[in-house]
Amino acid sequence: MSDKKLIAQDSSSKLNMLEIVISNLIARVEVLEKRVSELEKGRGVSSGILKQQKKEIADKEPAKFLSMSGFEDIGRGFFTKNVRFNQFGNNVLFTGEMANKSDKNYRFAKFKLEIYDDKDLLIKEEEFTIPDIPKDTTRNFEAMLLGIGISLIHRYVIKGVD
Repeated sequence: MSDKKLIAQDSSSKLNMLEIVISNLIARVEVLEKRVSELEKGRGVSSGILKQQKKEIADKEPAKFLSMSGFEDIGRGFFTKNVRFNQFGNNVLFTGEMANKSDKNYRFAKFKLEIYDDKDLLIKEEEFTIPDIPKDTTRNFEAMLLGIGISLIHRYVIKGVD
């Protein structure tokens, strides 16, 4: 009798997980539909006007970037905030927030993390990806740094990767 209960609970858990996954997919589809709709609205405008509007926005953007309280400019229109390193067994969990203030929507934005010790020697390079980060959004991120102790981390640099 207890085997049947375990199977029922397992099936129920799987069903709940599928519902969550489907809900997340629906939310992503809705975001994509909104983007397509916005793009379709913009087709009626001539490309010369669109280029001029983009230039005006680009001219104004640096002031917008400077006013991003608590964020650090890492280049290419990306900014980080609340970057933390937490010991996780023999590894380090690297977390933070990434803001995309570029003029590009990214399905996957790729970054490189460089870790330096107290003698400013590079001790670790790690690439990480942030999925689905459209322009003007902020996403949490995390990456596991394998085989490194938190005590070795003195300084870090995050760079965008093409």
